Amino acid sequence: MIVSRSGMPPAAWTDHGHAIVTPCTADDPVATHATSVSALRLAVEWPAAGVVVVRIGGEIDLSTVPRLTEVIRQRLTAAALNTVILDLSGVSFASSAAIELLLHSQRRADHRGVQLFVVPGGGAILRLLTITGLRERFVCRETAAQAVADAGV
Repeated sequence: MIVSRSGMPPAAWTDHGHAIVTPCTADDPVATHATSVSALRLAVEWPAAGVVVVRIGGEIDLSTVPRLTEVIRQRLTAAALNTVILDLSGVSFASSAAIELLLHSQRRADHRGVQLFVVPGGGAILRLLTITGLRERFVCRETAAQAVADAGV
C-alpha cells in the first residue's frame, strides 16, 4: 500500500507535486495497514497434466500487479495448458487493481482457449467481487482442490 502524507516539508516534494512515501516503521501513524499484512507470496503448482495452480497471498495493489500479471501471462502461454487456477484465498488486501488483473487474465484465457478458475476465499477478493458485481463473471470454486477436480483431467 502506498500512503500519501500531508504536511510533509517542501524538501520531500518532487517536480510533479508531493512525493508519495510508504510507512517506514510500525511506529509510523500511517503504517497500520501496511504492517498488519504480509508481503506478496506466489507459488506455482502443476497438480495434473495441463493444469496449473497459481497461489497468491498477501496484497494485490498497483505495486504487485505487474509481477502477478507477468506470472499469469507466462502460465497462460504455456504450451500444453488447458486450465489455470488462481487461488486467491490467501490475499489479505485487494485494491481495484485486482479486478483489472482478473479481467485481463480472463480475457487472455478466453483468447487462448484455456479454462480459468478463481478461488476467491472468504476475504478480500470475495468482498471485492461481490461489491463490484463481478462474482458471476468468473468461474469460482471454494478451494483449489475443487477446481482441480472440476478441471476434468
